Amino acid sequence: MISYRFGPGQTFGQDKFPDIAFGPPKGGGCCGGSADVVSLGNGGTVTFGFSGNLIVDGPGPDFIVFENAFQSTPTTVFAELATVEVSQDGVDWKAYSCKATAAPYDDCAGWHPVLANPETNSIDPTDPAVAGGDAFDLADVGLAFARYVRITDRADMAGPNGNFDLDAVAIANASCP
Repeated sequence: MISYRFGPGQTFGQDKFPDIAFGPPKGGGCCGGSADVVSLGNGGTVTFGFSGNLIVDGPGPDFIVFENAFQSTPTTVFAELATVEVSQDGVDWKAYSCKATAAPYDDCAGWHPVLANPETNSIDPTDPAVAGGDAFDLADVGLAFARYVRITDRADMAGPNGNFDLDAVAIANASCP
């Protein structure tokens, strides 16, 4: 973790930060959120640096952001949204277009249930096809690789779609620098 700034509002898990954001996701499955998360608070942000690995643009999604989203009914997802940005150098950032205010939430993080949880199943948290969470492809923002990921709670979202709760970030396509 490189930097963080919590926003006002929710403080859940902040007393366990940064450890609570490291390691694999601990998803609650399709219909239940996880309590192994840290709330970023309204407009809060966290930046991760991957000094031992690079996220590289490979086939399909390259990394996954996990929140504690879950389906409250078969057609309704309890989503708490964040904007995701990536950078090669920690200075110049490319943002995914998280502009939606209603489902489907396009390139926002925080709206797909997290299925991977090493304590309850053997789902690979680095496999975007089965892990759940929100997968991102570097090709969508024109980068061949990224070393940094920044996640920022959508300050314009309030109520049930506010206060992004970070579980984990996983690299699906990695390369050692």
